[in-house]
Amino acid sequence: MNILIITDLEGVGGVLNFPDWCLPEGLRNEAGCRFLTEEVNAVAQGFFEAGADEITVWDGHGSGGSIRAEIMDQRVSLQRGMANWPSLGTGFDVMAFVGQHAMAGSKKAHLAHTQTEECVWFKVNGIPIGEYGQLVLAGAESGVPTVFVSGDEAMAAEAAVLTPAVTAVAVKQGLCDAPVDATVSADALFSREDAAVHYPRSKVHKALRDGAFEALKKFQKEPELFRPSGEWKAPFMAEAYYRRTALDLISQVGDLPERMIHTNPRSTITEAIREFYTEREWAKN
Repeated sequence: MNILIITDLEGVGGVLNFPDWCLPEGLRNEAGCRFLTEEVNAVAQGFFEAGADEITVWDGHGSGGSIRAEIMDQRVSLQRGMANWPSLGTGFDVMAFVGQHAMAGSKKAHLAHTQTEECVWFKVNGIPIGEYGQLVLAGAESGVPTVFVSGDEAMAAEAAVLTPAVTAVAVKQGLCDAPVDATVSADALFSREDAAVHYPRSKVHKALRDGAFEALKKFQKEPELFRPSGEWKAPFMAEAYYRRTALDLISQVGDLPERMIHTNPRSTITEAIREFYTEREWAKN
């Protein structure tokens, strides 16, 4: 049993805001990376106890370098980057998420967004999904089901809709609704979403370990349950509504206005997501 754990930083317990905790230059980034690694270790322990043979952790936070290898469970391999994102490749039996945040526009969410602060919403064939949904659906197309996710309560609720069989462990509770239109600028998004209650870390670690154990045992007994809900039929088109470009990105991608973006119809969800982020997201027209 070979497991891929995909990580992010915004959904980790004790990570309080974006600039201090989620950026490499942030005052508390080192603590946030340590908190993430501790949560990964708790999940890995649960998986190993349930019979996992190999675990690879993919550091999925945008800036990278968020896993502290020196304190990570030494049975676990560390990966950064994917050769053909969002395709997961081969060799994994199941995947899991640690530190995952909810999608853009979520209610009572902490640091919710979908890839960038510019995104107001993202959909595939008219169905709203976030980063979790993008990778869950791409994984399903590669034959890699999702069994576990941790993050805030809004992320757990999101997972319950798309992947009802998945075990979700909440490590905190967001107190604000994410903006659902473009009236809030990209630069101000995270400051509008940083109120949250963070659960005690000792209890979180136990819940993560126990949840991972239960998730893998459940999959071993009833693997057929672990498929995304809903009917997903080709052709697939990804579309999104974006705010005006944030000030710190203008020098890289240009000062783009509020806009709608959509892909061409594609034969797989993976292809539609890839086209969106490689060809459409920052296109000038």
